[in-house]
Amino acid sequence: MLTDWVLIGRLADELKFRLRGARVEDAGLLPDGRTALLFRTHGERALLAVDLYSSPPMVTLEQGELGILTEPGFVRALARGLQGMVLVDAAARRNDRLLRLTFAARSRFGVGDSLDLYLELVPRFGNVVLVKDATVVAASKEFSPSENPRRPVQAGSPYFPPPIPENPRTLDAQPDGSVLELFARERDRQLAHRGEERLAVRRRAALKRLAERERKLQGELEALAEKRRRAAGRDELRAQGEAVYATLHELPASERDEAKERAAGLFAEYRRFAKMLPHLDVRESTIRLSLEAVETFRWETERAAGEDFDAVVSAIAELGVRPDRRAPARTLRRKRAPLEFRTAHGSRIVVGRSPLENADLTFRVARPNDLWFHTQRIPGAHVILSRDDRADAPPEDLEAAAALAAFHSRARAAATVAVDYTLRKHVRKQRAAAPGLVWYTHAKTLVVEPREDPFSERATMGK
Repeated sequence: MLTDWVLIGRLADELKFRLRGARVEDAGLLPDGRTALLFRTHGERALLAVDLYSSPPMVTLEQGELGILTEPGFVRALARGLQGMVLVDAAARRNDRLLRLTFAARSRFGVGDSLDLYLELVPRFGNVVLVKDATVVAASKEFSPSENPRRPVQAGSPYFPPPIPENPRTLDAQPDGSVLELFARERDRQLAHRGEERLAVRRRAALKRLAERERKLQGELEALAEKRRRAAGRDELRAQGEAVYATLHELPASERDEAKERAAGLFAEYRRFAKMLPHLDVRESTIRLSLEAVETFRWETERAAGEDFDAVVSAIAELGVRPDRRAPARTLRRKRAPLEFRTAHGSRIVVGRSPLENADLTFRVARPNDLWFHTQRIPGAHVILSRDDRADAPPEDLEAAAALAAFHSRARAAATVAVDYTLRKHVRKQRAAAPGLVWYTHAKTLVVEPREDPFSERATMGK
């Protein structure tokens, strides 16, 4: 266990060892908002990055370049003040998380100049302050006397270090470990955690959008059911119209024209309902396909990892949107190696892991006579089985591909799953549908146990 001041003291020693004599090339913001100094040392560049908003605030030494961002006044002042200066010292204050970096330069007339950069690595109150001759030149966070009477920090005011904490905190770290490496590991952990949180927020938003789409479609189905109910009674409209004509002779001549109009209206309503029924059937079929798509993308949303989630969100955005025929067709390309298996019998089996991968695999990679697998009436991945020799795949490979399709589906926890398979040429895209949504014909069915690697002893995973 290390106390704060011991930790920062060792950090100062490491920075002095790594950067002493290094020249500052520039200062700026990194794409994630951290303040950084770009050093050149031993012919190489290094970024000293300060994250004031992590808990605790951290300093890391990294490879990279400064971002091209709109920079606040403090960062511009930091760059103007430190460019061309050399780091000559790094020190820490005992019992505190205060790190002081001292920079020096000499003019062509031999006049020395120096600046101190104070890194106040205090949780919730971190700050970076550039100081010259004990006077604040600029600060990341400035406080006027009215905002902080006890310790104002603003350009032109004297610099007073923050008060030393009464009870220095401790940090779980090995005494012989590198503090820079410790901070780097902690930053990686925090980034992973933040990434998981961001993904969870986006996942909830996508599921909410799908739920809203489902409610709208269900509302349309209910409206269609009402129209169908009314259309079912259309014969009564015809009977009423015929009854009007049958009794016209009983009416006074002055009322007959009005009765004829009423009868004509009833017959028109009858014909309208008769013509409506085929359209109702088509629309209902379309809505039910859309509901299946919602269910498919609900599963895709639940299973997608971070690298696939953008593709899922993009596909969800296309649900219910008519494609612009004038727009160029989107070209689908994988950005990573496919999930591929090679069997002992020479078959190649590839699994799609996102809507775009499914579409790319089925309609760009697969050949017309390759076999295409998908779980029967259950959301799942597209799986392709191909052979270089174009020979028929043995039953063991068919079962292996079906087991992979079952595992990469919503039914992966089931004891057995029905998986359809057909030639790729019998699979076609659904019209005006999001990527990965298809129709297929001429299918055969295998009932298999879902398995992540159904031939682990007989095959190796492709690279």
